[in-house]
Amino acid sequence: MPNSQTNSSTAEHQVAGSLLSAILLAITGGSLDAFIYLNHGHVFAAAMTGNGVLLGVAILHHDYAQALRHLLPIFGFITGIFFANLLDKSLKHHAVTVGLICEISALFVASFLPGHFPDLAFVPIISIVAAYQITSFRQVDTYAYNSTFITSNLRTAVDGLYDALTPAKRKAGLRKFRELSCIVLAFLGGAIAGAILSSHLYNHTLWLIDLPLVAVLLLTLFRLHSTSAR
Repeated sequence: MPNSQTNSSTAEHQVAGSLLSAILLAITGGSLDAFIYLNHGHVFAAAMTGNGVLLGVAILHHDYAQALRHLLPIFGFITGIFFANLLDKSLKHHAVTVGLICEISALFVASFLPGHFPDLAFVPIISIVAAYQITSFRQVDTYAYNSTFITSNLRTAVDGLYDALTPAKRKAGLRKFRELSCIVLAFLGGAIAGAILSSHLYNHTLWLIDLPLVAVLLLTLFRLHSTSAR
């Protein structure tokens, strides 16, 4: 039984750390923040750096109502990280699968909330979901990455390009550059798609934002089934 549980956990993390999963998650990350920013008060659900900067600007201008808009997602994000770690420690096995199901379900339920639902409640809920994604999916191949913003991904991609200038590191450097660049482009593509769809579908945009997450879940379940069948 322990071997079966270990194999299941390994299978989950293999999918979580694959380039395809990272690309799909980056699409969700980009589209989610574009949707939230445009439709829910010009704040971010996952980009806490942006919220931090805008919070400081709001405080400087004594706009405390706007400051609260940026502060609540930060608290939601912190809460999401806490619960993601709690889920991982308590479940140990299948934490990735259960977490994905919770994230997909939360976004699906949120998609039915009416347009007059308060942004001050809506955005922190999405921030909790985004925090789970950041906490649970941190590595692609052998590289650290982030599926909800591109700063560190750009840095790692350029690091790979620089490494490729050295003959001994060329192959590994180009691989790093290629994989991280794909994730950056996926995030930008997701942001563009989220911006386009949000003006037409409003909260129902979350239906389409959920699709990449469903694809990652299906990949995970398929790998688990393949592992258990051996």
